[in-house]
Amino acid sequence: MKKFFTILGCLCVFGLTACDNKSQNEVFMKNLKLSKVADYFYEVYYDDYDYQFAESFNRKYNNPNLGACSSVRNGNFHGRNYDWYYDENVEFIVHTSAKNGRHASVGIATMVPGTSVDFVDSGLYTDGYKILPFRVVDGINDAGVAININVVPFGDMPLTTGTNPDGDDMYFVSVIRYVLDYADSVDSAIELLKSKNIYAMNNGDKHEEGHFMISDPEKTVVVEFINNELVVVENANIMTNFYLAVDKTPHSAGIERFNILRENYNNASTNDGMISLLKSVWYTNAYNKNTTPFWYSEYVGDFSPAYKDVTISSPLQDFVPVIETAVSMFEQHERTGKTWYTTHTSVYDLENKTLTLIPHESGVEYKFGI
Repeated sequence: MKKFFTILGCLCVFGLTACDNKSQNEVFMKNLKLSKVADYFYEVYYDDYDYQFAESFNRKYNNPNLGACSSVRNGNFHGRNYDWYYDENVEFIVHTSAKNGRHASVGIATMVPGTSVDFVDSGLYTDGYKILPFRVVDGINDAGVAININVVPFGDMPLTTGTNPDGDDMYFVSVIRYVLDYADSVDSAIELLKSKNIYAMNNGDKHEEGHFMISDPEKTVVVEFINNELVVVENANIMTNFYLAVDKTPHSAGIERFNILRENYNNASTNDGMISLLKSVWYTNAYNKNTTPFWYSEYVGDFSPAYKDVTISSPLQDFVPVIETAVSMFEQHERTGKTWYTTHTSVYDLENKTLTLIPHESGVEYKFGI
């Protein structure tokens, strides 16, 4: 059965419309409040967006391609690094207004289809703009609830096909949007998520899933999906890329980053302290052959098949040629997607409900309110 949606006054089906797509898209782009903040970073404002459209879009294009990440809560601050391929894709600061029972929020969206830097600068339309609010990977709302998603190992646990058969379906990537829109606290966020039937989807021969760190001024938890059950890990103030509710799985990643964050955690109780802590695990540190320990549990790259299946039981290997190649690419600004770096560092002030952002390991700080 075909699913129909009302979008900008048109009756639409993917690929077919009962009105003039071109004129409607021109109107959409004219009304889109989009501006450039820095290279590969833009700011955009939304009053309205369509959950139903995002759900259908995600079912058709089911590859979110989440990156390696680090997350920390200390005192009044919730911080995270988002690590991804060094390529031409851009990220967006997304503001949403309080409307129709929703909280206002600010967050960062990434991995939005069709939004290379050249395309965004062209001013042309893409459906990616309509799902952009649903590709937010970290954010905070006007109730002081902050949330972010980190990837967990591909295929090491059974695919999450649904956490609540009685609830409405929700693709796991949309969890952040839902929490930012409707959660008044960590506890209310948990209840909201329990009411939904949250699922992931197969991605070729693997499947990609995530876990979530959620904070308010009083507490922090990590939410994971284990054997189709929503599991809450209490008092979890550090999260990287392995499950916290079960023993480490073969492809657990981010163990070295987790240990660095834990060892230096007490220095991160201020905004500046949190930024310094997150800088210590910027991803290009993994490509420094003098780094101790070398982050061998998480190496991913496209240089050799030999590195495709590194597990936590793998012996230390001679990565020096690969490391030197990656460093050279980053230093020469070769955005080919063949190496990784930290695309953004974000620190959320839970009391003042603000965001401090450092894009793409630049060291330049930007401040945003909701």
